[in-house]
Amino acid sequence: MEDQWPYVPGGFDDVLTDRDRQASDPQQARTRMAPIRTLITGSPDRVAALAAVFARAGEEPVTLDELGPGAAAIDRYVQLGTTVPARGETVVRRVHSFLSDGLLERFALAERILPLLAGDATVLIVGGNLSAETAMPDDQAARLMMLRVLAHAIRADLAPARVRVRVVSGDRSNEKIVEYALTGAKDPHAELPTLDSLDTTRSYEDWRTQVLGLAQVEV
Repeated sequence: MEDQWPYVPGGFDDVLTDRDRQASDPQQARTRMAPIRTLITGSPDRVAALAAVFARAGEEPVTLDELGPGAAAIDRYVQLGTTVPARGETVVRRVHSFLSDGLLERFALAERILPLLAGDATVLIVGGNLSAETAMPDDQAARLMMLRVLAHAIRADLAPARVRVRVVSGDRSNEKIVEYALTGAKDPHAELPTLDSLDTTRSYEDWRTQVLGLAQVEV
């Protein structure tokens, strides 16, 4: 039986990437023929399953180990969640380990990936990071809000490049994640307005300048 492509309204042939739109001369056409490189990080089992769906869509999944010096830029980056084992003998310590080993580690990983992205890349931050112990206190709305903060920070660091950053709920199927990556659509259950749409007098470049200029902050 032939592999079934993930569903996208209108089919994949109707989904135009930035490369498709830019390919108006022979040199750009050659660039358009280059495979779209997609980096996926997170829990190994889901990374493998999602990579297979991207491959069926005609993209080239890559791993961090393949991104040495001189490697081509990444066109899409999908950051999945990971399973974080709980550590500590108190609830406070276990919540601390969950945040430091899981949620906050996603910021460090994103910082490592940013220099590898193409100027017109798409970034998907997918929810996850559920504790390995079901009794672990969990506030999914709060975790999702932290991922939105990460998305804002990525936009600020990459401004003025028009890198597209989306936050996606962790319960979305692999096929739906690929659809969001190809179409640039927003997950209505995960997204909030971007900084630019909230305040037209400010930009992500302005915000980056202000944050980097802070000597200290009370939290």
